[in-house]
Amino acid sequence: MSKTDWSETKRARVEAAQRSRRIIFNDDTHELALEDANTPEGFLAHRIAPLAETQVGAISWSVLCGQFDAPAYDSKVQPIYGDAQGAPVKYWHRVTENVKTLAREYRCPLHLVCDFAHKHDMEAFASVRMNDVHDSFMDANAMTVWKRTHPEFMVDTHGTLPEFELYTTAQDFSHEPVRQRKLEIIEEICQWYDVDGFELDYIRHPVLFSRRLRGESCTADEIALITSMMREIRSLTDAAAERRGRPSLIAVRVPDTFITSLDNGMDVSAWLEEDLIDLLIIGGGYAPWSLPVETWVEAAQPHGVPVYPCVNMGKESLPLVRGLASNWYCAGADGLYFWNLGTPFEFMTGDELAETRRRCYACVHEVGDANMLIGKEKLFSVDSATSGILPYYAHLSASRPLPLKSKGGALRTGVIGRLPLIIGDDLESHPPTRATLTVEFDDLSWKDALLVRLNGEEVTDSHFVLASEGQTDCQLTHNVRVPLLQTGRNVVEIAARNDIVLPKGIVTILGLDLTFKYA
Repeated sequence: MSKTDWSETKRARVEAAQRSRRIIFNDDTHELALEDANTPEGFLAHRIAPLAETQVGAISWSVLCGQFDAPAYDSKVQPIYGDAQGAPVKYWHRVTENVKTLAREYRCPLHLVCDFAHKHDMEAFASVRMNDVHDSFMDANAMTVWKRTHPEFMVDTHGTLPEFELYTTAQDFSHEPVRQRKLEIIEEICQWYDVDGFELDYIRHPVLFSRRLRGESCTADEIALITSMMREIRSLTDAAAERRGRPSLIAVRVPDTFITSLDNGMDVSAWLEEDLIDLLIIGGGYAPWSLPVETWVEAAQPHGVPVYPCVNMGKESLPLVRGLASNWYCAGADGLYFWNLGTPFEFMTGDELAETRRRCYACVHEVGDANMLIGKEKLFSVDSATSGILPYYAHLSASRPLPLKSKGGALRTGVIGRLPLIIGDDLESHPPTRATLTVEFDDLSWKDALLVRLNGEEVTDSHFVLASEGQTDCQLTHNVRVPLLQTGRNVVEIAARNDIVLPKGIVTILGLDLTFKYA
């Protein structure tokens, strides 16, 4: 659909979607689990109130709680968290009473989030976890009564592959009642709450049909069911927009690529073509350096849909988040989406809370503005599939280039691997004063046998760092001449030297980082 063919409703949505929102902050509602969350001040104080002086432009609040698929607001169509389980829940057990107390004596927590956001010129989105499965690995007793009494609506676990065992308590969206339960939550919120839109979070969790447990891609019929559900959601939000006289937006969080999205039942191309979405949140954050942001932007831009890549870094270093932001802005991203940023200080209080929150929130004071990144220390990296949780999210993530292993025969005396290293900074206008390339590997005997080339030129100014006590990984750190680097794609080639006798063992390249520092 060309812009000239857009309806007035579409134009109004695009105008609302393209409002300046530099950062979208997803909140999993953990603050409701705290003892003092039974008053509006106590509820807001832990995570939400400190966002007032940041670059956050939208709060996306998880209305089905952060786990176990039950409302964390005063729902009348489904029992709330705790009541939905039929008994007190071991995890976050205070949520139930706090929701009831707030709704009875003050205002429902979702109302409070909307009030706070609008008071501080932010948007409030209702984040809907489309198929939460925390009950498969945190607490089986936290499964809702609805799930327990309707096993026929759950995924068929026969033939489940090991990497899909996390998802054995997922609901199968081939069943109409499963889809209806999501629709009735959205309809209720449209009717009674002043939200600016919805985030449909398909990353929590990304198994919508039974066949995915066996590693099979979703069928055309299954994909069509999800697209049909998206049409129903659009009808609900458009009806709400007409009643209140302003747009109600639909944001979706989807897997890293168009292909992985389609494999998992989400035809994002069709959603764009049919005008079913207004904002795109891309990725689970498990392979952020490999996220094809430019591809998403090129597809979404003609439809007036802004793109927000997902940062899922917890309390990782600020230079790392700056590096991601630089790359994504260079690729055309409209802003950033932060996931689980408040998780590291969940149950903290006092000085520990204040200091940890300060470190976690440091990024949302600056990375929403590309100009504020200029001249600040950054880290650029290459994704590695070495983290323990990653196998469960491999089916939704972009391919990760690391780890690399040397092999026998010709490769032992040649190239071990070539790695893409993307740099978003404008190096011509704002070059760093120092650039350091670090290669992490697992075998000490290879410390003199590895050769590194950057964009075809050997990097020779290096030193070796032995693994710290209790660790086996080693590092080669190289001082890089800045003129060797270029904005955009760089190629790092790691090879075995041909002028020495090589070690007998196989070496594994585990990590690759590039650090920029400024005087």
